[in-house]
Amino acid sequence: PFRQFETNESVYEKIDLETDFNFYTAAQFGPRKNLMNTIHWFVQEFKDNEEVGLVVKAHHKNNRHIDRQKMIVQLSAAVHSVPHRKCKVYLVHGSMGDDEMNSVYTHPKIHAYITATHGDGFGLPIFEAACNGLPVVAPAWSGQVDFLYDQVKNEKSGKSRRTPMFTKVKYSMDNIQEEAVWDGVLNADTQWCYPDEKSFKKAIRNVKDAYTSKKKIANDLQASLKDRLDHDKMLEYVVEQILKVCPQDFIELEGFFNDLSEELELHE
Repeated sequence: PFRQFETNESVYEKIDLETDFNFYTAAQFGPRKNLMNTIHWFVQEFKDNEEVGLVVKAHHKNNRHIDRQKMIVQLSAAVHSVPHRKCKVYLVHGSMGDDEMNSVYTHPKIHAYITATHGDGFGLPIFEAACNGLPVVAPAWSGQVDFLYDQVKNEKSGKSRRTPMFTKVKYSMDNIQEEAVWDGVLNADTQWCYPDEKSFKKAIRNVKDAYTSKKKIANDLQASLKDRLDHDKMLEYVVEQILKVCPQDFIELEGFFNDLSEELELHE
């Protein structure tokens, strides 16, 4: 039903994708990431297209062999739920370093990142995908909206407005599932978003069919993120915000942060 790959030093070469156009998603398997729906909805939408695939980097608790076998069972359930499918799902499992992860985002046959997550504090895989210029499909709620929007200037009016630089998925808000309750972390009376199935399918189809325009937007966001989140700019911003609330007699902290900046640069 799908091909599986184990990670090693040459992940880029190891992931030999048979399909020409591929989506990517990365998540720990659990209720919050909504991974089963992400996979299931993808297979339903592209069941008749043998040239489209989905690469899934996922695990349950760790990177051991038994964990991989458990993931195979879960993905099989999602794939087999759609009979006579032609699209493909690939499983990548195992510990990966920064260079290995980056080789997935920059793989020539991986074109976009998709997620039907219920919520993320930040969404590191989504962020990494955006920083690598991949078009992103995601709900317009939770941590990822902090970096998936940008101020875009209108050429005619000269005014800037907050603009989504990704393909949005409609959603509704409701209480978290009972099985997701984690006292002190995910309380029973809290809510998260529930992505709409039709909207998600329409969004991934739109990215596939209008890829050139979606890629241009993704490239614009990539450039903006690299400018806005430049290391030196962010360090200066953090120091500035701390010094704003520091008592006057603590102002010597400014020198401490300058020394810290030099040490960080030396370490890098």
